[in-house]
Parts: sequence; structure tokens; C-alpha cells
Amino acid sequence: MNSTLKTRGITAIVFIAVMIFGIFFHSYSFIALMGIIIGGCIWEFLPITTEKSSLRSAIAIVGGIAISSLTAFANLQQSDSPQLTNVVFVFMLSIIIFCIYEMSTKSTKPFQNIAFSTFSLAYYAIFLSSIFFIAFENGVYSSWKVFALIALTWTNDTMAYMVGSQVGKRKMFERMSPNKTWEGTIGGVLFTVFVAFIFHHFIGLYSPIIWLGLAIIIGVFGTLGDLVESMLKRSYSVKDTGSLLPGHGGLLDRFDSLTFHLPISVYFIQLSSSF
Repeated sequence: MNSTLKTRGITAIVFIAVMIFGIFFHSYSFIALMGIIIGGCIWEFLPITTEKSSLRSAIAIVGGIAISSLTAFANLQQSDSPQLTNVVFVFMLSIIIFCIYEMSTKSTKPFQNIAFSTFSLAYYAIFLSSIFFIAFENGVYSSWKVFALIALTWTNDTMAYMVGSQVGKRKMFERMSPNKTWEGTIGGVLFTVFVAFIFHHFIGLYSPIIWLGLAIIIGVFGTLGDLVESMLKRSYSVKDTGSLLPGHGGLLDRFDSLTFHLPISVYFIQLSSSF
């Protein structure tokens, strides 16, 4: 085994262990895990898209973690208001602080910095925090629902890559991702559907129709999230979004699919469960 494969293997084992511990140990450990993921994603995103500033990144990270925590506890306590109102307030307050910060610097692109800083909160903090609406449904923490969402996402990512690398010929969006193929995408969806029915058989939670719909949504929108990440990297000519995970890149590279499909997946689950 060469050193690169060894590094990738060790990183993968540690990363999966941390994720499983955070999800299954306690509801608070999951809240902390999501805060770290959101903060890490923002930390990686802003130096790519804005003029480098540790203070700007710190402001965005604090705002993102605050949004994540408020969303989590609002759902844990089954409080639609005022805590969710506080999420909106933190988001707006962060924008105001971004504006004040840019006025106090010698930035040459202040509105670009404000726009991307705001986007980082909307895309990473709010999108990823939507998982709490399922994790704490009815005020009770369900670690298996969280695990299923993440496991299905990684199943789609992994199998789309494996199938595409073996039999993929028809490119999807070659300009954004030259290795992404229709065959790989279809293969990823089919394997995700298969794993979804395994979850239904062993843990239940939802009807077979909901599991099927969830798998398809993850397959389609998770793939689009991966393409959005590729578009970001090509736009700024970067290979990896970070180096936090040796051999695997950064957190953005690992959570691009989950970030993009989560709001739709969560809404689908809530809508379907109401019938």
C-alpha cells in the first residue's frame, strides 16, 4: 500500500468514527458536530471567494454556529417562535456586521465580500441546519434518521464514482466536471435506492414510498450539489477546497452533496409524513 492510499484510509477511518460518535453519542454531541461542520465549511469557503481576512471568516463562523444552534434548540424544544425568529435576526445582524466590517477596511471588493459572506450563511449554515427539523422531529432526537440521511448521501457519492469510473461514457456537464457521467449518476441512484430499502427493512421509520422518494431526491440533488462544488473549484482554479482531511480535501468536498439536497429531502420527509 503506497503512502497516499494509507493516508486516505486512515483519514477515512478517523472521519467516519468522529461522525458516528457525534451522531449516536448524544443529541448535544450531534449539535456540536453540525456546528463544527458548518463552521469548517464557512472557513474553507470564504478564503476562496473573498479577499482573505481571518476576522471576516470569524464573524461568519460565529453567525453560522449561532444559526445552527438556535435552529437545533428550537426544534429540540418544539418552539416555532421565538427561537426561529432569533435565527432570522442573527442572519440579518450578520449582514449588518459584514457591511460595517467592509467599511472599516481598505477592501477593493467590499460588496463581493459581503455577498459571499452572506451566501456562506445562507448556503452552509441554513441549508445544513435544516437537518435538525428531522433529527429533532416531535422534540425527540432520532440518531438513525440522521445516520440514514448521511449514509444514503455517501452511498450515492461513492457508487456514482465507482460505476462511472468503470462504465461511464456519456458526460453530464463536462465543463463543470469532466468525470461525471450519466451512467455513474444512474448507478449511484440505483444503489442508493437499494440501501434505502435496507434501512426500511432494519430500522423502519418511514414507509417504502418515502424511502424510495428520499433515495431518488438524494441521488438527483446530491449529484447537483457535487456539480455546484465542481463549479466553485473551477471558477477559482482550486483542486481541493481545503486540507483538513488529508487525502480527501476539505469539508466542502465531503459535504457538498449533503448541503445541496438537505432542504429538499427534509421538506419531502415532512410533507410525506403528514399524509
